This record gives sequence, structure tokens and C-alpha cells, in this order.
Amino acid sequence: MNTAIKLITFSLFLSVASANLYGVWQDGNTANFGIISETGVPTMKLEFPGYTNWHVGNSAMNNFTSMFTFVLSSNNIQYLVSVNVATNKVLYFAPIPEGKIPYGLKYDPDVNSMKCVLQGSGNNTWLVGEMDPASASYDTYGMVQGAYLSTGLSPYNHSYFVVVGVQQGGPEILMYSYDTRSGQETGDVVLLLPQNFIGGPYNLLYIPTLDVLVCNILIKDENDNTGMDYAIIDIVGGTVKPLGIFTPSQAVSVVSHAAHGSLIYANVNNDANLQFVTIDLSQNKQLSSTPQTTFVVSMGYFTNY
Repeated sequence: MNTAIKLITFSLFLSVASANLYGVWQDGNTANFGIISETGVPTMKLEFPGYTNWHVGNSAMNNFTSMFTFVLSSNNIQYLVSVNVATNKVLYFAPIPEGKIPYGLKYDPDVNSMKCVLQGSGNNTWLVGEMDPASASYDTYGMVQGAYLSTGLSPYNHSYFVVVGVQQGGPEILMYSYDTRSGQETGDVVLLLPQNFIGGPYNLLYIPTLDVLVCNILIKDENDNTGMDYAIIDIVGGTVKPLGIFTPSQAVSVVSHAAHGSLIYANVNNDANLQFVTIDLSQNKQLSSTPQTTFVVSMGYFTNY
């Protein structure tokens, strides 16, 4: 496997030592992993020729161990790939058992466990559990029914959130919570959605500095324009509150994002133009926007090295 991975080594020490934001992107038939500048420009990378990014946004970062884990695909086989961002070396490259591809990858670094959901045997049945990044072996401890939408994880209260759409006397969106230490379900809540809501929540992202869980929702205005906005989810009461970062007329679609402090770095399609934006949640506004040509499908922000 090592011969299939090319390391681009320019400015290796200085680049690795000063980098924080990392991502995964595709260049033709080659998957790439590397540093993303805070204006969205990839600079140094590992290349995986013949591999493709299997699922947008499906990755996990462990800030304590400096490990970034994501899924690649080649010849209809999926692999769980883990990279040490401090050394820019592949730690694990594990084939995933057939039919057990993980969604919603999230690390709880306090318990050194990577949570995920796996498709069950029934239609819209999802198994909640964890997967070993070294071997892709897995354990499950819960099950939810519904159309899978997104997952999130709060390491502060050790909660893994799974959001699904269900039909129970009418369409509802439920968010289940699981304790990341015991694996036990700790509750569920029906999400209370804004009146102009038409889709989501997607791309759940926990913001440690503000102790909030954010997401992307698809909304619509009176002129039938549709686009994504950022919103905060009340994990106790279930209220989903749009932040007004983007308006439906901008026709934004969020591809991937990562958080540091109160800032979110996001790759977005903005009215069919790819942009890298920085958002300050403490001010509820966009600070910058830079045109991009690289479609970064997943990101993580590291600080612990």
C-alpha cells in the first residue's frame, strides 16, 4: 500500500509545524489529503492514486492523537484511512467489511473512540456504534429508524447525536443522544423547525468554545428561492434557530466545514460558485469569502501538536 501513496515533501517541516486546518479532496482519479490554508488553498498533500472520496463530509478528527480518519473507495471496496497530521503519515489503511460502511464518523477523544452509524438490514434502519480505525472492526449498541440526516458529537458532555427523519403520525425529525462512554441511549427529542424550513439538518458541528451544536438547514423565502443557512440546535428542547448567515437568495450549499474557537471555516457552493468562507459565530456573520477551485469534501482543525 505504501507504494500507492505519494508524499509531496516541499517545505515539510515548516508546513506541518505551522498547519492547523486539514482536508480531503479529489483530483481526477486521485484522492488527496493535506493542509488547507485559512483562505482555502491546499498546500501539501498525501496522494492516493486510484482512490476516490467515498462520501462528502464523512470523516472524523481526534485532536488528542492528531489523527484524521476518512473513507476512500477503489474497485468497489471501501477503506478506512487514518493519517497522523503531525507527521503527515498514514497510520491505518483498513478494508471495511462488506455492507458495513460507516456514516457519521465522529471521535470522542476523551474515550479514544470513533462513533458511527451503520446501515441495518431493514429499510431505513441504522445501527449506532463505533468502529476501530486500525482494523475497521465494529460494535453496535443501538438502533434508530428513519431517513439518516446527520450526526454530531459533544466531547464535553460525552454525547453522540443521530438525526433522522421519521413518519409518526406525520413527518417529524428526531435527534437521538447516546453516551459515548457507555453506549446507552440517553434520550431523544423532536426538533422544532422554523416555518421556512424545507430540509435538513445536515452537517452537524459542535463548537466547543461556545458549547453549541450547529447545523445546516435548507430554507425557502417568499420568492421560492432556496438555500442553506447555519442554525443552532437546542439539544435539550429541540428548537432549531437559524442564524441568518446566508439567505435563500444566495442559493448556498455547504460542502464541508471545520471549527476553531468561535470561527467556522467552510467550503460552500454560493449560487454555483465555489467559495471558502470564514464565519464568526460570536458575531453571527461572515468575515471573509475567497473564490476556490478545489472541492474540499471534508475538513478538521487541529491544535494539539
